[in-house]
Amino acid sequence: MNDSDDDGDRRRDKFARERRDDDSYNRRNGGGGGYSRYENKRPGGRRDDYQVKRSRGDEGDDGYDPVGRGDRGGNGADSAADPESIYSGPLLPFKKFLANQEDDISEEDAIKKYNEYKGEHKKHQLERFFRAHKDEEWFRLKYKPEDAKKQKDAQLENVHKRLQVFNEMKEQGQFDKFSLDFGDAEAIIRMLDSVVVKLENGTEEELKAVLAQKLDDESLADVKKEDNVIEKTEEEVPVKEEVVPKEELEEGAIDDGSEKSTNKVNIHKTCSVFLRNIPPGLTYEELESLCKRSPGFLRLALTDGIAERRFFRRGWATFKRDVNIKEICWALNAHRLRETDLNAIINRDITRRVRTNNGIAAHKQVAINDLKLAIKLTALYDKKVGLFNAADESDADRDMDIRMGVDLVAASTNPLIKEVKSLVPKDILNDISEEEAELLGVSNGNESQAEKVRFEKDETILKALDLLIVYLRIVHSIDFYNHGHYAQEDSMPNRCGLIHVRGQPPSGASITTDDDGALVVPQKFVNDFISGFNTRIDKGLIEKQYVSEEEMEKMGKKDGDKEVEALIQKNTVELAKDKWLCPLSGKKFKGPEFIRKHLQSKHEDKLEEAKAEAEFFNNYLADAQRPVDIESKQIPRDDHRGGGDRGGYGRERDDDRPVGGRNSFGAGGYDRRPQFPPRHSLGGRGGRYFDDAPRRQPVSYRDLDAPDDIP
Repeated sequence: MNDSDDDGDRRRDKFARERRDDDSYNRRNGGGGGYSRYENKRPGGRRDDYQVKRSRGDEGDDGYDPVGRGDRGGNGADSAADPESIYSGPLLPFKKFLANQEDDISEEDAIKKYNEYKGEHKKHQLERFFRAHKDEEWFRLKYKPEDAKKQKDAQLENVHKRLQVFNEMKEQGQFDKFSLDFGDAEAIIRMLDSVVVKLENGTEEELKAVLAQKLDDESLADVKKEDNVIEKTEEEVPVKEEVVPKEELEEGAIDDGSEKSTNKVNIHKTCSVFLRNIPPGLTYEELESLCKRSPGFLRLALTDGIAERRFFRRGWATFKRDVNIKEICWALNAHRLRETDLNAIINRDITRRVRTNNGIAAHKQVAINDLKLAIKLTALYDKKVGLFNAADESDADRDMDIRMGVDLVAASTNPLIKEVKSLVPKDILNDISEEEAELLGVSNGNESQAEKVRFEKDETILKALDLLIVYLRIVHSIDFYNHGHYAQEDSMPNRCGLIHVRGQPPSGASITTDDDGALVVPQKFVNDFISGFNTRIDKGLIEKQYVSEEEMEKMGKKDGDKEVEALIQKNTVELAKDKWLCPLSGKKFKGPEFIRKHLQSKHEDKLEEAKAEAEFFNNYLADAQRPVDIESKQIPRDDHRGGGDRGGYGRERDDDRPVGGRNSFGAGGYDRRPQFPPRHSLGGRGGRYFDDAPRRQPVSYRDLDAPDDIP
């Protein structure tokens, strides 16, 4: 008869331990053939069938594990990984690591062993990650020597094309028609359109047709709202209006609506589809072949694998302007690649192509600082890609010069840098020492920063600065005032889509006017802006982390010759006396020297492959920003919820049911089971979960025929 106190609060796991004890007793006494009081109910042994669910706090959380879980989009499972290895899981905290050590270990030895463990763990994880992703296209393009070289060559070809466009437009004087101020937004947009038309190999007729169009951009609407640029805009409008009718008369087919005229007008515009879910194993060629089935396909851009998204990639498929982009989007979503939906959506056009930076950038002191940065960036990126005097140098030599801090500006032969230097006084570009800065009162700790200075513009300096900023934007895809590098711009839908310029003069409570009506700004505000801008430029465009040779050795740097020797030894197996086997070819030889000759002559490609893979792996280690698996964060257990034997209330269970946030009702985080106080506080294994409830007497399983002196 059941205990009446437990009738209203019966749970299916109430007698889990009794069932296990009873089953274990049956197994010890001849298996499951004996009588079991629970034989008509779910046996405790079936707990092994419920390991599919895992708790959210488990070490194997839902983070992407490309090795342990096998194929999740083109990846193969890593059969070489040891699931029982101490290095296969997340890094153990120091406390858990000590639990596996001897009790009498000293503090110094514990710290030393833990540091060794961390080094080996990192080495193991990097090797594991490399094996899991080395066959994926995005990974090969970054680190495999031959694939990375092809990508660099394509990038260099694009840069040369852009340099040609810049020089052509500069010779035509197109950069003299505007300054990089927000009031010149229309002329700036026209310049961007001209660049795109030329990059698309457009003709002069197509360029004229594009420039004759009326612009529809939010930037122009904002310009009209600014009172201080209305006069300048009205002066430029008549010039534009004279060109438009002339071009419309010459291009009489513009209003015809024919496909030919539409292509001329829209050569700088595209339609595009954004692909949110590209499996890591899917190649560029596979996706490109799918996109080519739709009319008007132009190009495809793919990102690297994103660690937070299980190394799935994102992409942009670009089409001509006159296609039905909705039908194309539906067609792409109708196909599943690698059992994955691409989740294609229509990519929106850029509605604001000219965007603003703080107007204090036009102040003379700030402009001088920006001019120095722009010259440095020009010399640096010319060196990186191999323009001008760096064209004859190898990638290793160029990288070494950058790393060793060679004066790239002085060594540069870019004629634009020489031209800019000739436009401004020589003393402006000379850097001052820290001592000079302190004496002149421009250091951050000087109280003179509280003083206010007039907001003044130097047109000569701004003209030189604008020329460099336009060069960086067109040739190297660097948006200077946004301190960003649009690395894949030539593969993206907009090849020269937007640019940041100087905004209107700053305003605020601390910015006033003097007796002459001139704008006055605090010197501290100017210095803080310069300091912040320099930091963002340095982190975003200049600073690069390097991995030392010593660090690479600790992380497991490979020697190509040793890898070749290891491959030979692996394929040299002694079967008997004077009988050796080469597993690679399956042939038998009289001695190991014959196998070596056989491999060097018949399987030279395999040896070269082993050597190339060592270089492949070393390139991965040499990247300080290398991608790695994101370790799942373990959720600390709530010790205050008790230490009884019920799972999910403060301690690990001794059975295989889920522990932690996930429950047996599903994958969600809501636990429908009522939360009770810890059982151990009430004593015993049974009883109701109330402090004033009577305790149930434990059931005795003592054999009634046993002697009385046996407990």
